[in-house]
Amino acid sequence: MKPYQNRKYLTFAVYAGIVLCLGVALVFLFLNFDAVGRFFTKFFDVCMPLIYGAFIAYILNPLMKFFEEKVFRSKKDGGLSRTARRALSVGMSMLSLFLFLALFISMIVPQLVISIQDIALKFPDYLDELQKLANSIAQTGGFVAEAVESLLASLNSFMDRSYELLQEYLPLITTYLQSFATAVFDIILGLVFAVYFLCAKEHISAQAKKLANALFSAKYYEKILYIVTLTDKTFGKYFVGAILDSLLVGFICFLLVQLFGMPYAPLIGVVIGITNIIPIFGPFIGAIPSAIILFVHNPAYAFYFAIMILVVQQIDGNIIAPRIHGASTGLAPVWIITAITVMSGFFGIVGMFIGVPCFSVLYTLIKQYVEGKLEKKSFSTDTLAYMNKDARKYYQTNDTPKKSVKEEFRTFIAKFSKKKNKKS
Repeated sequence: MKPYQNRKYLTFAVYAGIVLCLGVALVFLFLNFDAVGRFFTKFFDVCMPLIYGAFIAYILNPLMKFFEEKVFRSKKDGGLSRTARRALSVGMSMLSLFLFLALFISMIVPQLVISIQDIALKFPDYLDELQKLANSIAQTGGFVAEAVESLLASLNSFMDRSYELLQEYLPLITTYLQSFATAVFDIILGLVFAVYFLCAKEHISAQAKKLANALFSAKYYEKILYIVTLTDKTFGKYFVGAILDSLLVGFICFLLVQLFGMPYAPLIGVVIGITNIIPIFGPFIGAIPSAIILFVHNPAYAFYFAIMILVVQQIDGNIIAPRIHGASTGLAPVWIITAITVMSGFFGIVGMFIGVPCFSVLYTLIKQYVEGKLEKKSFSTDTLAYMNKDARKYYQTNDTPKKSVKEEFRTFIAKFSKKKNKKS
């Protein structure tokens, strides 16, 4: 005879045990926070080659698929076997990456070195020009004059103490150089892992699905598979689009700066292109130091550059980026700012780059969960239904989709044809 089991109390006991275990784990975490932090830091340091390899493989995967599907013919069409096509596609993808890096380094790095050396040599002259500007401003007095004088005093103090500061921060510089060397070594190992990931991506995916099937029920397995697919689609579309957009914007800035006869065109093009990957804040992060460099050389250049950047960003935001990215990430500007702020606080510069796609995935999942719950309760899933009448009218007016240029032209032709037919 089986002993009597009360499911209600058994469920309560299980949940109580889980909560107790989580509580003990949290207490242990807080009491040993430094040790746990060091463990995770060490863990990520060890795994960095794998992370770099996965990232490189993820970026090169669309290019490899292009070579495999469009360039090299399959065996059915009288071409190569699948293994040969994959090997050639991976080889061509890695060769394309190396050629791009070699071309970038050969074109940009010498110009960058020359620009930086030029800035360093002319820095004392820049200080003299600033001193003259400060003297002319000081005659007028006021808050601006005090601010300029304070800035110049700080710069002169920095120049006087530059040797002492160099000796003081030399160990820190050495540490940064060691970290840089370690990062380069990890990236080289990451390239090796990237080749393996690209060659065996179907096998790795099948192993991950096999493990998930073994650990989770069919219901949770489908949910996990959907989340992974959504994440892959969001990140892939975002990163490929962001990189292409940034390359194009950086090249346009380089050409315009060169065309208008401004100095340091390669340096400014690289800075603008790299920072443009970061939404909203990126253009300002890159434009401010570039404008300061140009202002020190010639204040008029900074003014022209600011106007140029505003025009370029308007063209990018309204023409270039929509063509490359297609549909948006689904996040309102306030959520994009929140994503960048929160993720940069946790992960630094890396968080600024991955914040938007991470929040986009999270936003989509929460939205689908909420709308699913509302549908079960037979409630409306339209956000406008939860607004008052005045607010609803405003958003309905502003959210009406605008017609494209083609649609506007077709409407105009149709109206013109109707008027012509009536007259005849």
